[in-house]
Amino acid sequence: MLKKTWSTKKSKEVFCLNVFLSNYCVKFVLNVIFTKLWCKLNFFSTTFSLCRFLFKFKMTLLSKPLNGCARKQWTDSVPYTCYEIGHTWEPRCTIASLDTIRDSLKFSLKVYLTFYTVTGLVKLRNKKHRNLKEIRKLFRDVLQSSVFLSANGVLFMSSFCFFRHLFGKFYGWHGLLCGFVAGYFSLIIERKSRRGALALYLTNLSAEIIFRAAKSNGLVHTIPNGEVLLFSLASAGFMSLFRQRDGLPESIQTLVQYLVGKVEGHDPVTNEVKCSKVIPGRKTLLFLKKMFNRTPKHWSCPHQYGCLGYIIQGCLPRFAVGYGVEMALNILQVIRGRKKIKDLIRISGNLSLAMFLGGFSLLFRLTNCILRWLHGKDSPQLFGAISGLVAGSSFYFYKSPTIALYAMFKLLHILLLKLVDKGYLPDIPNIERYIYATMLAIILHTACVGPQFMRPGYWRFISGVSGEKFPFMFRKLMVPFASQAMTLYPDFIPNLNPQFVKTPEVLQILAEHGKLSGAKF
Repeated sequence: MLKKTWSTKKSKEVFCLNVFLSNYCVKFVLNVIFTKLWCKLNFFSTTFSLCRFLFKFKMTLLSKPLNGCARKQWTDSVPYTCYEIGHTWEPRCTIASLDTIRDSLKFSLKVYLTFYTVTGLVKLRNKKHRNLKEIRKLFRDVLQSSVFLSANGVLFMSSFCFFRHLFGKFYGWHGLLCGFVAGYFSLIIERKSRRGALALYLTNLSAEIIFRAAKSNGLVHTIPNGEVLLFSLASAGFMSLFRQRDGLPESIQTLVQYLVGKVEGHDPVTNEVKCSKVIPGRKTLLFLKKMFNRTPKHWSCPHQYGCLGYIIQGCLPRFAVGYGVEMALNILQVIRGRKKIKDLIRISGNLSLAMFLGGFSLLFRLTNCILRWLHGKDSPQLFGAISGLVAGSSFYFYKSPTIALYAMFKLLHILLLKLVDKGYLPDIPNIERYIYATMLAIILHTACVGPQFMRPGYWRFISGVSGEKFPFMFRKLMVPFASQAMTLYPDFIPNLNPQFVKTPEVLQILAEHGKLSGAKF
């Protein structure tokens, strides 16, 4: 029999995490990942299993022991209505859903009109895209993606009411179930070509949220420059794949070629011809270029001229591009009033992106050349991995946990696809739907009971997707499930209409805060 007394808070959290891992993680992996019966599983049983799996983990991360009050478990429930805890601005579920549709669709159209307008202008540079068919396709994509984004918030709020009426009460896994259903059905609306990228993006965001929650509860600790280490490991994998034939998808191949050039790729003969072209310029620059190109070159190096010239020619252009982009972003912030003009004079403040882009190319090329000189031959995959690991240290100048996590998950995604293609892993139909739905369940559940664990910018985005309805949730009633639920909105008590309030406990809270009125938002 397990003991119900705990010596310290840490021991309780560790115990909960161990129970979670032992009871659910193994079962979930064995039943879903290593079998080919996914498509035969009943949808609602899979959803329930996922909600139970996620709730154990999320409650361990989002909650701390309550003083004088036992924390509720995932099987526990509370008797509140969806008006009291969810759509507090409107007592009728149908009208609340219509409000969410209107406000969410307005926000979604604004997001994707901007996004597709920018991409459309880029496409218009090519004459073959300047026709009526492309314009119609642009408007169709805007409408389809806007409906998809809006559906995430609308289906969540509608499911919130539906499952409350179905079960007659709220359970701890309510938000996870609603988020999973919203994610599964909303992704069907979006184009197939974007589903994998969206699932990967949400995986990145949910991992960041889980880490923030675990750090807040003392389950993990920050490693100094941990994002640099993570990015360096991802860079090692990408560069090893870059230096082998068909190692990377075309889109990633193009991005890597921009960062380090085409010479180190898997087709150096073609690249040499391209790199041998001389771009007209000033006489001084041409003289320096010829001088650097006459420096020694190892016989196994794929570049055509000297190693020193090869390294410098890769570094300087990318440094200049990084500086220009950073300066342009700073000018935009000055126009918006977020920075002062004198900040533009400080050159050091505009060098972070330049140092990263220039330093990455410099370290990658330099390390490859040094390894070839030391070993007397070229070993593409091994030298690519070592050079990528060293080049990743330039990320120190442009630290971003989001970029580092995305790079690592993208690498894992590419490796998993390769394992599936080779038959080492089963090809699970529509797996991106389940991944997207699972990650969205984590994110929207966190939006309900722990929005402080999200980045402020992403919390504003999620609020917009919900039609600015998430901030109006009555999080004081969620404290038994997540003790930190009120951290972001500690003083918020909604103006509920007492005629539609059915729970005495809620009426008591409203009376204590002087909110017993018929006013609405």
